[in-house]
Amino acid sequence: MSAAKMQRQRRKLAMAAIAGLVTFLLLAAACYMTRFPTSAAHQPTPTPDPTVVEPMPPQHACQDSPRAEGTSSPGDNLGMRHSKTDTQLPRFSRVVNVGFEDITAEDPARIPEIARRLNSVRATGVSLSIGRLDWVAFPWPAQRDVESSEVTQTGRDYVAEAISAFRCDEQGRPRTIYLNIDTLLGRELERRPSLAGINSEGHPSKNWASISAWKEDGLDTRLVELVSEAVRRYAPDGINVTELMFPSYTFGEDDLENFAKFSERPDWPRSADGTIDSTSEQIYLWRSNAVTSIMKKVAGSLDETGPVLTMDVRSPANGDPRGRPDSGQDYGQLLNVVDRLNIWNFRGIASSNRVSTDELVQRYMKQEPEKYSLEIGLWEGAGSMDSSSVSKELLNAEDHSLLHVSVTPTSLMDDSIWSALEGAWSQVPATRPGAD
Repeated sequence: MSAAKMQRQRRKLAMAAIAGLVTFLLLAAACYMTRFPTSAAHQPTPTPDPTVVEPMPPQHACQDSPRAEGTSSPGDNLGMRHSKTDTQLPRFSRVVNVGFEDITAEDPARIPEIARRLNSVRATGVSLSIGRLDWVAFPWPAQRDVESSEVTQTGRDYVAEAISAFRCDEQGRPRTIYLNIDTLLGRELERRPSLAGINSEGHPSKNWASISAWKEDGLDTRLVELVSEAVRRYAPDGINVTELMFPSYTFGEDDLENFAKFSERPDWPRSADGTIDSTSEQIYLWRSNAVTSIMKKVAGSLDETGPVLTMDVRSPANGDPRGRPDSGQDYGQLLNVVDRLNIWNFRGIASSNRVSTDELVQRYMKQEPEKYSLEIGLWEGAGSMDSSSVSKELLNAEDHSLLHVSVTPTSLMDDSIWSALEGAWSQVPATRPGAD
């Protein structure tokens, strides 16, 4: 056989071998597909649960944000401390509180305007009022009956919009985001009047639920559910609870049963004339136990890597170092449960103006500066405090070198008050002595 003929024969054998291999591979693939007719890629898309809303998508990380990949800087050199595992709590803060009325404002320019103002005053954080147990600023398919009218009419997630607008300042530095939950009730008490607290004269409240409603009728569980939903959706830096107190509406029959279990006495403490002694230490202890146990349940719902937990408390009414045990707010007890207390310093409201700012600072902030924040409220009469009074309070706070200060609410801030805020906070250094 010639060399050329042998070469042609080899080509034929090689081509036959290749064809055989291809045929084998095709048969193997066919067998595989027959055995597994539907691969994972071809599985039908599962039907989504209409009651579950996906968490807020990850936001573009701010410059030098601890949330950004591979970074650890807190952004504005404010100094941070670890309060929970892998959770950073700012050791220095200047926070502006944005009320529900601004979060859900119809004016599309309102949120951008507040964002611009936050930049001008160098706010390190913002507290967003997201609603109440019966009235929230976001769509909640699992609990449609608690959506606010604004959400029902528009379908908008006002909370997500506000977070997106406020998360970073104009220089790309991160702000601390707190979500504020109000525990007063309105619609719920109209729908379920049995939950309303009763005062010593037998009159029901339009806003305050009874202790028994919280402890035995599930309001504490509903608060935990709202906190959990907010954390799951928005991953805030902190959760703040406000208006959780029992100042007077705690004398209904259901509350008497709850009090009897706590105190092991069958009746209310009584004065010499037979009327309920609402100033009894037993009542103060009972109320304080109720508030602390509710907050303990909330704290227990936040895992060790979750947001910090803060709480608003009333300013002291007298020299009692516990704070406001008459309303159920024993500062020491609460600080065993929460990370920080925001003491209301509302100079324009008589009930929150019994102790001077200087005395508040000496009693609490100087003793445990990381555990207390001074919250300056702007309310006075039917409107707001004048800007000169606001400036005085702000500068007084700075003179005391307080680590934590907040101002509330943005809806009462006109140009002059924003200017007062800018003047006070523009002089604040990025780091404070003792804040490292």
